[in-house]
Amino acid sequence: GIEEQDFLTLPIQTPKFDVIVCSMVINCVTTPEARGRMLLLLYQQTCRGGLVFFTLPKLCLTASPYMDAKYMQSLLTEGVGFDIVETKETPKVAFFILQRPKQETERRPDSERFAGKVLRHRGKKYRQTFAIRLPS
Repeated sequence: GIEEQDFLTLPIQTPKFDVIVCSMVINCVTTPEARGRMLLLLYQQTCRGGLVFFTLPKLCLTASPYMDAKYMQSLLTEGVGFDIVETKETPKVAFFILQRPKQETERRPDSERFAGKVLRHRGKKYRQTFAIRLPS
């Protein structure tokens, strides 16, 4: 069945979802730390081989000094551990189809690398301050 859940309050448990849709939610989470926790919970709640359909406003990737599309992809793969199956961008939305690997691999997520709020772009004024910090 379809369940509506608040991922920030879910306990860590055995993954139980084959598919999770997280559409235009992460940008509403109030802090960079809570956004990072949300991404890790998405991964932890998804069964091996399961999919996450993840969308966010494109402005989060283009109008913040702390984020861009390349960094977001690295954060999702190297920081959280997802495989990116497909991406698409429209003028207003960035779409990601993410998969939790079917087999646990030697590759360990590198959350330490994504634990800080790093200024990625300098010298220009930005409208957004969107950032994601993974817990270390």
